[in-house]
Amino acid sequence: RHDFKTPLSAAIADSDPERKFINKLIAPANLSHFDTWIKSTATRFYKIDYAWKKGEHPKRGEFNPDFFIKAGNLILVVEIKDNDQLREPSEENRKKNEWAIAHFGRVNKHLEEAGNPMRYKFTFLTPKNIDTFFQWLREGRIATFRSELDVVLAQQEAGNEQKR
Repeated sequence: RHDFKTPLSAAIADSDPERKFINKLIAPANLSHFDTWIKSTATRFYKIDYAWKKGEHPKRGEFNPDFFIKAGNLILVVEIKDNDQLREPSEENRKKNEWAIAHFGRVNKHLEEAGNPMRYKFTFLTPKNIDTFFQWLREGRIATFRSELDVVLAQQEAGNEQKR
């Protein structure tokens, strides 16, 4: 029996929250609810460019989302953060979220125009919502899942839009 469901022979968690996510991912209760997954490397796996301001200085960066999980025609792209981001998300993470959502929106539009049923869904996830994420996956509702951090970041973005 092959339950690891990844082409890798090992997955290295860069933090305790990532380790918790991997343990839930390979838990027997969750295995039948997705096809395969991969833990990306810290660099050069699937980079997304983004820009933000640190104080008054504009910055450019790129990040690699932590996990890609294929569940039917949906690719879940998950970036894991600590629970402290729920209280006060950094400007850098707010911009990562904004740019990643825009990026996968363009990818999904291209897939739709090509008649491809695959879609990508990006989410920021903290340990506080890992159990809920997998509950929604098991219940077949994962396509509409939004973590608490997703909601906080969307509210921040909406507030910034109103200021502009």
